[in-house]
Amino acid sequence: MIERFKNIFIGLERAHGVTKVGHSNGNGTKVQGKSFIKRDTVTDELWQNHLQGVESLGIIPINDDNQCQWGCIDIDSYAGFDHKKLVNKIKSLDLPLVVCRSKSGGAHVFLFTDNYVTAKLMQDKLTQIKAVLGYSGSEVFPKQTELKSEDDTGNFLNLPYFNGDGTTRYAFNNLGEAVNLESFFGLYDSTKITAQQLEELQIKRPVSEHSDGPPCIELMAQNKVGEGGRNNALFHYGVYAKNKWPDNWKSKVVVFNETAMEKPLSDSEVDIITKQHDKKEWGYKCKDEPMCSLCDKSLCRTRKFGIGEEIMFPNLTDLQVIDLEDPYYYMNVDGQRLKLESVKHLRQQSLFQESCMVQLKFRPPTLKEKDWVVVTNQLLNNAEITEPAEGLRTEDQLQNHLQEYCLNRVSVDSKDDLPRGGTWTNNGYHHFVFDKFYHSHLMRRRWDLGYSRTAEMLREKCGCEDKRIGKNKLSVYVVKQFEIKDEEYKQKVLKEEAPY
Repeated sequence: MIERFKNIFIGLERAHGVTKVGHSNGNGTKVQGKSFIKRDTVTDELWQNHLQGVESLGIIPINDDNQCQWGCIDIDSYAGFDHKKLVNKIKSLDLPLVVCRSKSGGAHVFLFTDNYVTAKLMQDKLTQIKAVLGYSGSEVFPKQTELKSEDDTGNFLNLPYFNGDGTTRYAFNNLGEAVNLESFFGLYDSTKITAQQLEELQIKRPVSEHSDGPPCIELMAQNKVGEGGRNNALFHYGVYAKNKWPDNWKSKVVVFNETAMEKPLSDSEVDIITKQHDKKEWGYKCKDEPMCSLCDKSLCRTRKFGIGEEIMFPNLTDLQVIDLEDPYYYMNVDGQRLKLESVKHLRQQSLFQESCMVQLKFRPPTLKEKDWVVVTNQLLNNAEITEPAEGLRTEDQLQNHLQEYCLNRVSVDSKDDLPRGGTWTNNGYHHFVFDKFYHSHLMRRRWDLGYSRTAEMLREKCGCEDKRIGKNKLSVYVVKQFEIKDEEYKQKVLKEEAPY
């Protein structure tokens, strides 16, 4: 069973997601927790622990070849989400998808293939699908179409069936009923498709007189617009109507109000909207509801009366913080992977734009400073912490220097010789003078951390203690003796000084 589950959700092998749950409110609201990416091999034990309810496993769907065997639409909705309604919508569109309840009560909508496909193909198809489902604002996994390097880990998704059949993350069958793990395997077998089938998968869209305009308009006409979004929707439609039917656009706005709204707006409200359009030329309200939940930006650019090549600020998502004293970052820019070398590239919009120009070959438009602050704060508030690669942390580098100094540098025979430099090893402990270690060893290796901060890090991170020894109460650092891996190694011995 474990092997079967593993083969379905296989992904990146060198890193995985970890979620430490804080508490559950017990009333349908989102579970609070801490999530981060751990750079470690995805072992069979991790898969087993997930299914046994020991520790939840998050898998990154994209591998080092930028391919995947599954993708997911993460519908981030919590209390009272109607999974059966979503299942019925998927059936009506004849899409090969499996719906699972997510950890927080929303939905994970999976698409499975029987072999590897490019992450770009999977992402493109799911992006189209989420729009026709009415969840264009939802996240798609894989979140990137390529990994920048072996340092890049991508983003993970918490898998279903944590704790096996005792889970709250179960799948739904075609009747909208929750099913156990064995039945999920059956759903997988009946819905998985080949790479060619995915390539040829057609996403059904309504055919109407609006098929030359923004895709959101034809979906609004088909699904009807409820209260709360009617004014935005009709204003948005007015932009389209005025471009397509310049002579009778007002009558088209009236008809759309009568046919595309669950409850039409009053004549006075319609009149206000048409007068606004009479006064000036407006742009589409792409960022407002209900349009943003029905958006298919790529398709819209191809439509005669769509957004065309209008320069829009890209969608910035999924900030990853590489957990160092001076962190660097990864993020997704309209699905493309971007590396930011320092916090300055987040703080200064011009440096962010330069990074986009070098790595992604385009320059985003400039936002007002207050808007840039909002964007970066949203990214930071939802940032994912990622362990750095081994040896990148300052304390790891200091530990390596300390071990080299204690094992591979000069040794002295007596504690009385320590002021001359080197290490004295006695009763399972290395002793050394910090000042000598810092100036004669670290500084020669271009160590750029300050004197006091280095001393503090030795105590806090490297297991050193500050002691006074001998008659003169010499101040030394003491650390537990390191193991010598090479038995043939002989430590250098400090030469005796000449008497004259």
